Amino acid sequence: MHTSTCLKLLDAQRIEAHGKLWCFDPFFETAILFAGGEQVPFSAAQEKREQPIQTGLGDGIRLTWSQFPGHGDLTLEADILLVGDRADFSLVTVREGRGTIQEIAWPAPLMADDAADYAVVNTMQGQLIPSHWPEQVAEKLPFDGQMCSEAAYMPWWGEVTEQGSYLAVVQSPWDTKYTIRHPAGGPNRIYARHLPSLGRMRYQRTVSYYFLPAGSDYGTLCRTYRHIADEKGTPMTLREKAAENPNVDRLIGCGVMHVDGKTHVTPDSRYYNQEAPEKNERLVPFAHWEERVRMLKEKGVTQLYLHQDGWGQPGYDNQHPDYLPPCRELGGWDGLRALSETVTGLGYLMGLHDQYRDYYLDAPTYSADSACQNPDGSIYGHAIWAGGRQNYLCASLAPDYVKRNFDQLFAAGIQLQATYLDVFTCNEADECANPRHPMTRAQCLQYRAQCFHYLTAHGVVPSSEEVNDWAMRSQVFCHWAPYLTGSAIPVPLFNLTYHDCVMIPWKMDAGEWGIPEGTTGFMHALLNGGMGYISDQAEGEALARNIAQWRILSRLQKQVAYEKMTEHAFLTPDRNRQETVFSDGTRVTVDFATNGFRIVYPDGEVVDGEADSF
Repeated sequence: MHTSTCLKLLDAQRIEAHGKLWCFDPFFETAILFAGGEQVPFSAAQEKREQPIQTGLGDGIRLTWSQFPGHGDLTLEADILLVGDRADFSLVTVREGRGTIQEIAWPAPLMADDAADYAVVNTMQGQLIPSHWPEQVAEKLPFDGQMCSEAAYMPWWGEVTEQGSYLAVVQSPWDTKYTIRHPAGGPNRIYARHLPSLGRMRYQRTVSYYFLPAGSDYGTLCRTYRHIADEKGTPMTLREKAAENPNVDRLIGCGVMHVDGKTHVTPDSRYYNQEAPEKNERLVPFAHWEERVRMLKEKGVTQLYLHQDGWGQPGYDNQHPDYLPPCRELGGWDGLRALSETVTGLGYLMGLHDQYRDYYLDAPTYSADSACQNPDGSIYGHAIWAGGRQNYLCASLAPDYVKRNFDQLFAAGIQLQATYLDVFTCNEADECANPRHPMTRAQCLQYRAQCFHYLTAHGVVPSSEEVNDWAMRSQVFCHWAPYLTGSAIPVPLFNLTYHDCVMIPWKMDAGEWGIPEGTTGFMHALLNGGMGYISDQAEGEALARNIAQWRILSRLQKQVAYEKMTEHAFLTPDRNRQETVFSDGTRVTVDFATNGFRIVYPDGEVVDGEADSF
């Protein structure tokens, strides 16, 4: 038996924590998946050893598996070590033997199978999955569950029981996928799948389990993880980011308006409209948006962030990273400059859509030598987006491309206070085996962050498509960060952890992507103290309603943007009535059934309303 302050390691399958016995699923088959689809269970090893270990940090046991038939000298070694308040489960491939490893599923999932138990999972903004939830959940995760992507905004999961809870933190999430198994009626099984780096399992992989006592809940897990992240230096708060870049403070309270420029869908794109080819081309001149922002100013919109899509000559999602010059049909350099001057002159902020991952084969400077290369020498490609055939640009080159393009924009007098680098915090990390610019997935994320830092150094506030734990030192805001469609019980885990580090806009209406069925984005924006979108097309009463909603959100965000979300609670069994509390004492209550809300500010001011009344 191995003992820590509150933990006892009984054996490789059982841990006692705060008086509760936690068991790993004995029927789960930990296994190695090889290229070609062969799956080899750990139990196939003809030699297995177990021995106690002691280190200066803690003690535990070491497990070794070797002599796998048909796989040469393949040898795996795992240390289960109690270190202070956590149990580290670490796996290393001592020898890789024959075959190419694609992933290793280890350790087995912990079990929390009682009716009152639930899983806490960071699929996008987050969800709770009761152990006996009647529906199948997460049969297919985005990006096959790869962490550091939309599949997992944060690299942890947990489960809560009446006797205690656990938090499982993946220490190398860039090289990890995870799986949720929840058939209709349950139970939950969640586990990690470790990936090779540049074709090899070249370093130790660790899942750290933190065990918490009875009375803990999903909010406790979020606060625990934030403390862990703070100790590692993962996040920087918005207040700290504003000290580096004053435009961060100016962004708080803004309505967000995304506007179109040039649309051009190539015939080889998945989105090309064969039946109505004329719909593949569209132009909205820069001058049109000058008129729109002037009108919004006249109607009392005092704060706005204008995000310009499709501003480059090739058109939206075409020929990146060679997007310059600004589209001539939209107004060219003079038109973009005039738009930026108008926006800035009205006291608004402006940014541009840009892209440094999708690498289009018809880009003028395209070279296959700059694309991400697989360990076998192949180059992955597809033709999904408007620009058609593409590879992925090696992120090691992205910072120089960002500098090349933005130096030209700055030199031309384009006034930018913020901007958007697409997909960086939504899509999974890439790796590149090209010997001229090799890159691991971990390095890929560092290069993406470097692009954000370049913008900050020039007074430009960086944003990207969604949010992610790895970017919390550099990212300031995003396009959206809503819920995974089909979530069991949507819950704002990311905001409970990082509300004071990043600003999240919400689409305002019902039926928007990522907005749970039967609810509106406006109500979620209120509950989360977030930003709201202002329509680029609405007129009359619809626009007046949109602006009225923005005013409510703007006042709230100015109060709580720099604050932590300290609590979230379901106030009724049907979960329609929910409440959040922020670290300054601001309290927001919403009722998704009636669309009613109440905001109670620290000074006693109360704002009551109904979303439908605006």
